[in-house]
Amino acid sequence: MGARTGARKFIAYFQSYSNTYGSPEDLKRYYDEALAQPGVIGLAVGTRPDCVPDPVLKLLSDYQEQGYEVWLELGLQSSFDPTLEAINRGHSYSDYEDAVIRAKRYGLKLCTHLIVGLPGEEPEDSLVSFDRVIGLGVDAIKIHPLHIVKGTQMARQWRKGLVRELSMESYTDVLAKMIIRAPEGLLFHRLTGSGERQYLLSPQWTMHKWDILGLLYRKLEAN
Repeated sequence: MGARTGARKFIAYFQSYSNTYGSPEDLKRYYDEALAQPGVIGLAVGTRPDCVPDPVLKLLSDYQEQGYEVWLELGLQSSFDPTLEAINRGHSYSDYEDAVIRAKRYGLKLCTHLIVGLPGEEPEDSLVSFDRVIGLGVDAIKIHPLHIVKGTQMARQWRKGLVRELSMESYTDVLAKMIIRAPEGLLFHRLTGSGERQYLLSPQWTMHKWDILGLLYRKLEAN
C-alpha cells in the first residue's frame, strides 16, 4: 500500500469474523503484534454486537488512551429483528443497542455496518435502520449492497426466486438519501462493496464500483 499510494501511516484492520472473540490476554497479544509493525498507528476492530464484553472494551479503550487511533466496527446489517432472524445473524437489535451504549461509556469511536436489500426488506427500510443507528450517536457508517454468494442458504433461496435482486438504481437512491440526511460530522467509511468474483452470484453490478459511485454522485448533484 505504501508503494502504491504513498501512504506512510496505517491502521491495522481486523476485518473478517469476530475479532473480539477471545480472552483479553489473547486479544492483547494479537493487537500488540499489529501495533508493533512499522507505520501502524491504530486499530480498526470488526466484530458482532453480541461479542463485546466490557473487559475487551476496556482493552480497546486503553489503546486509545495511549494515543492510538481506535475504531470498533459493529456488524448490525439491519435494525429489524425479523430480518436478523431470517438471515441467521444470531443477535438482536437490542444486543446492538447495548453494545453501543457500553462502548460509548469507554469513549470508543464506533462504526456500524448496514446492508441494503436484505430479504424481506424494501430498500427504503434501510433508511429506518440508518436513522436508528445515527440516533444512538455512532461516529461512522459502512454501507453494503446485498451480495448473493455461492454455497450459502441464501444462494439456494435466490435460485428458487425467493430472494429479490437489488438494483443499482434502488441502491444508489437509498444511499443518496442517507448521505443527504446524515448529521454533520458523521463519517461514511464505505459507500459500496464488491464481492469476490469467483463467489458472487448476484447482483453482478456490485463488481463495478466506479459505475456505482458515478451514479451516486450524479444523484447527489441533482439534489
